[in-house]
Amino acid sequence: MTLYRIRFELCSAIATPLKGDTIWGHIVWGIANNEGNAAVTDFLEKEKSEPPALVVSSAFPAGMVCRPLPKPQDQDDKVDDYSERKKKKKEKYESASEFFTENQTTAETREDPLVKIPVMHNKIDRAANTVLELYSTEEMRSKILEWDFYVLTSLPLDRIKRLVNWAFENGYGADASTGKGKISIKDDPVPVTSKNQGNTYMALGPFVDSKKDIKEKTLRADIFVRSGKLGGAFAASLSPHKKPVVLYDEGAVFECDKPIDCTGMLLEEMHGTKEYNICQSGFAPVIPVEP
Repeated sequence: MTLYRIRFELCSAIATPLKGDTIWGHIVWGIANNEGNAAVTDFLEKEKSEPPALVVSSAFPAGMVCRPLPKPQDQDDKVDDYSERKKKKKEKYESASEFFTENQTTAETREDPLVKIPVMHNKIDRAANTVLELYSTEEMRSKILEWDFYVLTSLPLDRIKRLVNWAFENGYGADASTGKGKISIKDDPVPVTSKNQGNTYMALGPFVDSKKDIKEKTLRADIFVRSGKLGGAFAASLSPHKKPVVLYDEGAVFECDKPIDCTGMLLEEMHGTKEYNICQSGFAPVIPVEP
C-alpha cells in the first residue's frame, strides 16, 4: 500500500465540507459515470478486502494535515494556561512536515480557512409574478486556493490519476449543478512516507471502529453524525436519505498492537432499499504520531 498526496485547487465556493467519506463517494460516482455499474461492483468488492484497495483522507490546506486531538488537560492545570489552551483549541491543522519525510510547501494555515457566508434565495410564483418566500442557505468560501488530500492504495498510479480526475469532473458536493464545488486537480499524485514510528496512530479522515484495530480505552476522538443523501441517478428514483451513522472525525488518536496503514471498514446497506447495496466509506488512512 502506498500513501499519495493529491493537491487540488478549490476554484469556487462549496456547500459540503471536504470530508474523506464524501470524497470517496465522489470517486465511486466517477467510476459509475465513466465505466458503468459492473466496474462499481468490482471496485466495492476490492474495498471489502483486507486491506481495502483505496482509502481516502479528508482535505487539508496545502502542506498541512489535521491536528492530533490532544490529551485531556489535568484538573490542576494553572488558570493562566486557560487562554493559551483556548487559543490552541481553535487550531485545526499542523504542518505536514511534522509527519512526513518529504519537503512540504505549506500554507501555514493552522485555523480553518473556510468562511461560512449566508446566501439569500427566493421562491417565485411564475403565474402571479410574485415572491412567495425568502430564505437563506450557507456556503463556504476558502481564504486559500490550494488544498491536499491523501489516498492510501494498492492501485497503479495511472489508475489513481484517472479516478481522482473523474471524481470532480462534475463538481463536488451539494449545489454542484449551480457552480459550487469546482475543483481542479493540480499535480500528479506524490508518494509520501511517514516520519514517525510506534503504535500510536492518527486518523486522516472519518471512520468507524471496526473492533479490530483500536486498543481498548486508548481512543480519543470527536464524533459527528453523518446523515447522508443519495446523489446522481439514485436521487431521482429513491428516497434521498441514507441511514445515519456516527463517525469518529479526522484527528482521532489511538493505539494499536500491530502496524496498520488504515482503520475502519466499508459500511454496506446504507439505504432502506434492498435492490441496491448502497455503501459508504467508514475507513480512513492513519499515520504514526507521538503518543
